Order: sequence, then C-alpha cells, then structure tokens
Amino acid sequence: MERMSIALLVAVMIAFFCLLLHVTGTLLIAEWLLHRRDYFEQTASMVRFGILLLFLFSMMMLLHLTDITVWGIFYYSRGWFADFETAVYFSLGSYTTIGYGDVVLPQRWRLLGGIEGIAGVLLCGLSTAFIFAAMNGIIQIRIQRRNSE
Repeated sequence: MERMSIALLVAVMIAFFCLLLHVTGTLLIAEWLLHRRDYFEQTASMVRFGILLLFLFSMMMLLHLTDITVWGIFYYSRGWFADFETAVYFSLGSYTTIGYGDVVLPQRWRLLGGIEGIAGVLLCGLSTAFIFAAMNGIIQIRIQRRNSE
C-alpha cells in the first residue's frame, strides 16, 4: 500500500507540473491573441484566419509534446527504459491513451502510466476548448465584418 501511495503521489506531482506548464502556455497564447484582436478584426480574411488556426494548433501540439517530454524525462531518469526515445515513446502512448503495451513501466510504478493518461486526456480537452474558443472568436469577427459591409 505504501508503494502505491508513493507512486500516486509522484504521478500527481508530475501531472500538476504539466498542468502548470500547459495552462501557463495557453494563457500566454491567449494574451497574445487578445493583444492582436484589433489587428485580426481589421484584416479579417480566410487566409489569415487559416494561418492563425495553424499557428494555434502548432502551439497546442508543442505544449503537449512538452508535457510528454516531462514525463519521459522522469521515466528515463529513473532508468526504467534503455534510452530516452523509448521513455518518450512510452510517455506518448500513455498520454494519448493509445498504450500499445510493447514497453511497460516496472510493476511497482505502472500506475504512473494510467495517471499520465488521465492527465493527457484532460489537457487535450483543455486544448480543444481553447481552439474552440478561438474558432468562435473568428466566427464572431467574420459575422461582424459581414454585417458591417
């Protein structure tokens, strides 16, 4: 029971750290968007909005890859995988809940993969909500522009 408690505590700490990274990154991107809202309203074109969405998608992917790498660094630093690539591969499978099962954590620490999966699902949901909010803003700008013409 004590081993399980330690594993869960470690997993929650890493998940909270990744949440902090992810939320901070998302808020910085949101702040960047808010500072440029007037510009986007004045230059509203399908091409510009397409590029903006590509940028937002790329930034969200970068945040997720950072989260995955944090977990991978922890796994690798513990010596649980032969190389860093395998540690990140396992982390990617856990974070996305794909979980191929071809590489696994030591039995004592296997709960970390499940906690990483829960954290990954929640953080992917956060990113989806953010991109949805940005899309909603883009649609509102397009509607306003169309109504003012």
